[in-house]
Amino acid sequence: MRQSGHWPVLAIEHGKHMGSPRGRRPQSLQQWDMATTDKAKTTESDSNGAVDSAYRHIRGAIIRGELASGEILLEARLAERIGVSRTPVREAMSRLASEGLITLGRYRRAQVASFSMADVAEVFRLRGKLEGHAARRACRRISAEDIARLEVIEDEMEAAFAELGWHSHLPRFDELNNAFHAIIARAADSPRLEKILASSLELPASIFNYYKEALDERTERTHRQHREIIAALKARNPDWVEAAMSAHLFSILNDPAPDPD
Repeated sequence: MRQSGHWPVLAIEHGKHMGSPRGRRPQSLQQWDMATTDKAKTTESDSNGAVDSAYRHIRGAIIRGELASGEILLEARLAERIGVSRTPVREAMSRLASEGLITLGRYRRAQVASFSMADVAEVFRLRGKLEGHAARRACRRISAEDIARLEVIEDEMEAAFAELGWHSHLPRFDELNNAFHAIIARAADSPRLEKILASSLELPASIFNYYKEALDERTERTHRQHREIIAALKARNPDWVEAAMSAHLFSILNDPAPDPD
């Protein structure tokens, strides 16, 4: 059979490699497999990077209010805006849907999720109870290094607010605030609880724009509460840290209706 001149021929005879039609020694099968694996890893890494980029871009736009509640999300338009293909955008939207920030309808029609004040109140009631429990579990488990990291995060949050003000510091606030709460949830050493908190109870920080309370006043209280949570963790006092975390989240409630439970 006539061999094509475009690809090297890999043949083994009596333990020796035969040359390619062009007279070059081909790679060994092991080298060939290694090269293919390395290429696959590079492609996977590039793909994950594109998904992360699309995720951060879309999430940030939702948080800042650039993508408003109820707005339809078009894959092609977002892909062009972000500078990636449609596939990473599609994967990023699936991730955001699992966090509750967007909804996916028929034929994967995506739109920014809408939150009523009743929805917001329910989320913070749930978070207050669950994160209070997580903080209690974390109190005797969290490392001194993680407590120090909480202090650094809070320092950065306060600096960003002082320098930029509420609206401009919102994306940074959201990133740092999520990191603060994630460290405590992780220290609770309950993968199930950590997963629930990370994926099911997310809200854009921009919901605070609809609160009647002055934003500066609310933000300053948040910083004081974070400092108290850190102090309770340092004291290794589970009752104090549970109460401090729950109070922190319950104080965000903006719904005068009583909890039906």
